[in-house]
Amino acid sequence: MKSIFQKLRNHIITGFLFLMPILVCLAVVGKFWNDLLKYGARLSKLIGLHTLLGPSGDAVLAIILLLLICSGAGFLIQIAFLKGLRDRIDEKLGQIIPGYNQVKSQTQKQVGIGKEEERVYAACLVRVQDLWQPGYIIEDNQDGTATVFVPQAPTHVSGQVYVVQQDQLRRLQIDSKTLNSQLQQLGKGIAGKQ
Repeated sequence: MKSIFQKLRNHIITGFLFLMPILVCLAVVGKFWNDLLKYGARLSKLIGLHTLLGPSGDAVLAIILLLLICSGAGFLIQIAFLKGLRDRIDEKLGQIIPGYNQVKSQTQKQVGIGKEEERVYAACLVRVQDLWQPGYIIEDNQDGTATVFVPQAPTHVSGQVYVVQQDQLRRLQIDSKTLNSQLQQLGKGIAGKQ
């Protein structure tokens, strides 16, 4: 009975963690849409469109307002100061809202915007305590150490950064793109690439 309760509890927690970023996004978008509808209604009454189209005229003007706001924001974000501000806001949201960064990056990937050329690094195995973990050599430091990023499988978008001695590294004959594809297969074939 206790194991059934624990399984049920784990499923509920997992479902909650999965749905939380989606629910937060829906709540924010819903609030924003309601405000846009209010402004659309005011504008519709101001130009007399509400008598012609009724409540659907409010929605049409709200959509037009949304497109104008997005277009204006797209132009403003090109200014370096505002881009820095946006990056700081994104960083704070990533700390506050669970899964925000993943939802944002997946959305950008699906839409095809904000996609920078993926940087390629040399791949390696790094010894952390008694374990060898696959990673990327980010840079070789002047003091003889190396900065290494160790991604989490299978997503490879989050992980740990270590500064290690050279004797803790085994350089692989592959790059980070190849390593990423192997991490998506939970590491299959990495050991044979030395």
